[in-house]
Amino acid sequence: TPLVASLLVNRGIDSPELANSFLFDKEHAFHDPFSLLGMDIAVSRIKDAITKQEPILIFGDYDADGVTSTSVMMLTLQELGANVQFYIPNRFTEGYGPNEQAFQFAADTGIRLIITVDTGIAAVHEANVARELGLDLIITDHHEPGPELPEALAIIHPKLENSPYPFKDLAGVGVAFKLAHALLGRVPEHLLELAAIGTIADLVPLVGENRLIAKRGIGRLRQTNNLGLKALLKMASTEISAVNEETVGFVIGPRINAAGRLESADIAVDLLLTSDPYEAESI
Repeated sequence: TPLVASLLVNRGIDSPELANSFLFDKEHAFHDPFSLLGMDIAVSRIKDAITKQEPILIFGDYDADGVTSTSVMMLTLQELGANVQFYIPNRFTEGYGPNEQAFQFAADTGIRLIITVDTGIAAVHEANVARELGLDLIITDHHEPGPELPEALAIIHPKLENSPYPFKDLAGVGVAFKLAHALLGRVPEHLLELAAIGTIADLVPLVGENRLIAKRGIGRLRQTNNLGLKALLKMASTEISAVNEETVGFVIGPRINAAGRLESADIAVDLLLTSDPYEAESI
C-alpha cells in the first residue's frame, strides 16, 4: 500500500527486493560464514585444538554484546567437546580490550589459543605480546578497523578491506554467531536468542542479516529453555511469551550490561551458561 511503501522508502528501503527482504524473512538464508576473510584458518586452528584438547580461552567484553558473544562461543565449543574457558577484563582495573597482563596470565596457565569476541581489532601491541608468548590469537570483532591491523593468526571482521562478505554491520555477537555457524557446519538456531540480545542491545542497524538474527532470535526467546534468561525475565515480572524487541532493549539488555558496570561481567556469562535453576535464580 502507499502508506507502507512510504514508510519503507523513508527508511532507505527503496526497491522491491529490499522491501521483500525487510518484511519477509522466511525465505531468506544466512550468508556463508566462510566468505568472511580468515574463517577457514580460524576453523582449522580451533578444530585442531579441540582434537588435541588444548585449552582455549575466549576473551570477551563486559557489555551485553560482549557477554552474549562470549556465551555463544562458550556454548559452541562446549558442544564440540573443547577444553574451553572465558575471560572478561574488569572495566575498572583493566579497562577495555585485550591487555598484556591478561595474556601473560593465560600463557602461564597453559593457554595456547585465544579467541577474542566483540573486541581486539585495535589490539596491535597485545597481538605482538601474544606472539612472543607463543599464543595463537584469533580476533573476531565488529568495531571500525584502524589503519594498522593486529598481527593475529586470523582476523574475522565483516568490514576488513577487500572482504567479500555481503553484510558489513554485524554486531560482535553476529560475528561470533558466524564463527559458530562455520564450526558447527549448520546455522546454530539454538543460539539465535543470545545473538538477538547482543544485536539489539548494541544498537546496530536492524536490516539485512541483523534483522534476520533479531526476528528469528525473538521468536526463539518467546519459547526459551535458557534457565538464566527465564530467571531474569521472572525477576523482571515479564512473560516469556510476550517478549519483543523492547523487552530485549529495556529489560534484558540493561540488566546484562549492569553486571560489567557494577563489578565483573563474569556473572552475566555464568547466568547465560548455567544448567542449574537454583544458580540461575541466585544470580
